[in-house]
Amino acid sequence: MNFKPGSPSAAFLCTFLIFVADLVSTHARGLAFDTAGNLFQTDSHSIFKFTPAGTKSTFASGFKNSLSLAFDSKGNLFVGDAEPRAIYKFTPDGEKSTFATGVSSFGMAIDRSDNVYVSGSDSIFKFTPEGVKSTFASGLGNPIDLAFDKTGNLFVADMAVFDIRILRSIFKFSPDGTKSTFTSGLEQPLDIAVDGAGNLFVTEVTAPDASTRSILKFSPDGTRSTFTSEVGRTSTLGMAVDRSGNVFVANQDSVLKFDSNGTPSTLASDLVSPDKQWEYECVDGNWPEIHKTSTAKHVLDLKGDDRSVPHGHTAEVVWAPDSKRFAFNYGPPTAAHSTYETTAFYQLRGEEWVLLHSPINEESSEESFAELAKHLPKGVRPPRLWRPGANRVVFKVRNWTDADTAILYVYSAGTSNGASDSPTAFLFTLKFDAEGKSKIVNAQRVPKKDIED
Repeated sequence: MNFKPGSPSAAFLCTFLIFVADLVSTHARGLAFDTAGNLFQTDSHSIFKFTPAGTKSTFASGFKNSLSLAFDSKGNLFVGDAEPRAIYKFTPDGEKSTFATGVSSFGMAIDRSDNVYVSGSDSIFKFTPEGVKSTFASGLGNPIDLAFDKTGNLFVADMAVFDIRILRSIFKFSPDGTKSTFTSGLEQPLDIAVDGAGNLFVTEVTAPDASTRSILKFSPDGTRSTFTSEVGRTSTLGMAVDRSGNVFVANQDSVLKFDSNGTPSTLASDLVSPDKQWEYECVDGNWPEIHKTSTAKHVLDLKGDDRSVPHGHTAEVVWAPDSKRFAFNYGPPTAAHSTYETTAFYQLRGEEWVLLHSPINEESSEESFAELAKHLPKGVRPPRLWRPGANRVVFKVRNWTDADTAILYVYSAGTSNGASDSPTAFLFTLKFDAEGKSKIVNAQRVPKKDIED
């Protein structure tokens, strides 16, 4: 595995956000509003809180694969975690408890009586406020997103194709459970949301190669129109409508906002530095760069001139809170049947971004392992983490705890005698001085149950 700091692949991934149409008919898959208008969003492992102005903070963490969020009328937040197959409940003051177990929820919605509905397998399950479970509907194909309208009708986006002639459908269930087909002929209706007037919004691909995406609008009687075609190329994994009729769509990096006329803006973006002065962009998924937001002037090319960038790899920028440093996580070209992800650190000096020296040797995973081994907890043998047969190695900055401190996630998995070894992972705390020199000040093993795949 030999590569240089300026030769990462880059391609956008998408994340998961869903906004709540209103707090009486709360709906969410990966995002929900509280009564104050703050937005709560899950990225599978943590729940983040966004103020109406887009300021982000961490509300809770430690989840394995949380997929759905919803608020009830009392301000309690419900979180569906697929890996332990559980639904957790957070009170308004943040106290956590287990609401239900034995259910893997992808979509979640709460009705006006505070009954919790979740989609799982081919069914929709209903939980009373006390946690008593029943089956609301079964015989579906692959129910994904759920949304209530203000009269209590439940809309379900089903990703199964029962008939190639009608493609995928959205079903409507009346409050008594009567099922009907609201609309069909859809390619990829992953995200749905309902506004206060009863209009249903649906994200949809609008090109055979999925290169463009739109939001469709269905009136209460089923009349279809295109609300906007400016959603972009990256997959959408969440949508909702606020009380003012604004439609929100999110991907891995950003939360997009469309007013009632379809005019786009950005609520929040991980691509933009906290001070709003710098932005990471990737043109055509192949040309990662940093540019100045005020002028769109390119100031740093993150791709080397001597290498092509393979499709299918991932890249992301993780900004320090003061916008003076960032970590660039990326996957360079690797041999077949192996995966290597690494990171590079940059610091702003004047108006110039410069590459910093770090314990991560981007040309050799073995040398990186050797350097990090000096800081492992006592009693931990280095071969447990960096064995010669490792075919998946990850060095990834997860977050900055402050302007000078980054948390590095290190993962290794491989084979031994033809059999797969159990993966091993550590968290290293890196501290930077004013000149950008770093040192490891803490290291800890990640419990096996919390290791990311």
